[in-house]
Amino acid sequence: MKIFQCIGISFLLILTQSISAKKTTTPHTSQKNIIVFDLTNIVIKENQIGFAKKIGYGTLASYAITHWKNPGHRCLDMLHEISNHESQKPHITLTLQKRTLPRCLVELQEGKKTCAQAKEEIMQAITLLDEQHFFGSVKEKELMKDIMSLVLDPQTVTAMIEPVKSTLQLIQKLKATGHPVYCCANAPEELYATAQQKFPDVIEHFDGIVISSHIKTIKPGDEILKHLIETHKLNPADCIVIEDQEEAATTAKKLGMQAIVCDKPSHLASKLKKCGVKM
Repeated sequence: MKIFQCIGISFLLILTQSISAKKTTTPHTSQKNIIVFDLTNIVIKENQIGFAKKIGYGTLASYAITHWKNPGHRCLDMLHEISNHESQKPHITLTLQKRTLPRCLVELQEGKKTCAQAKEEIMQAITLLDEQHFFGSVKEKELMKDIMSLVLDPQTVTAMIEPVKSTLQLIQKLKATGHPVYCCANAPEELYATAQQKFPDVIEHFDGIVISSHIKTIKPGDEILKHLIETHKLNPADCIVIEDQEEAATTAKKLGMQAIVCDKPSHLASKLKKCGVKM
């Protein structure tokens, strides 16, 4: 289930704190393309088997059989419904599989809320949905609560994620051929802190990293990419941004960057070559 994306395990990693750059700085022009990676499902992925085991195979199977619904999809439906509540209407539209995420999850990625605070608001919203007869059964309501409790627990999430081997091999090849490599991602600060301890070798690959919760702004807004450009003195024309969401890729293109929407990490090398990247 891709439900982990709802908190941006777009996520999770940044080593260096973002430092503001003066807007008068002349952009650096590189003879090599600069590759900017998102994290979710590109550099880091969730271990779906581990997540299912944590919830319980029997619980998931029983739900699927009795309700004829995918529990991950149903959870996203629930979050979309919560986003329609007046108190949870997001100030920035952030979608996952065409469902809008509620305000508290947007603010979590902006660094304006903690995981505990977001969880409390989600649980309150679930109570309200139950009063409105949103859930098909008590079993469904309890399963949705269990899923959200897991994905809003930094320690659990960190235990359920792992690097994408093909992407790490690609990054190593890019670095070996002289291409600067950066990371720009939405991520709650708590998840970054725990993931940093688990994947220090992943972080070391990047020449620079910008995380949403450190600068209080998220994709698909353009401020986070502008911050990356200004802080690291990048020329947008040199940059190729790799995203897993079409909206964020569109933003990058508007800023003068090339952009690739990643369907499968194993396809990235061929897509970069089509953009003229030599490795």
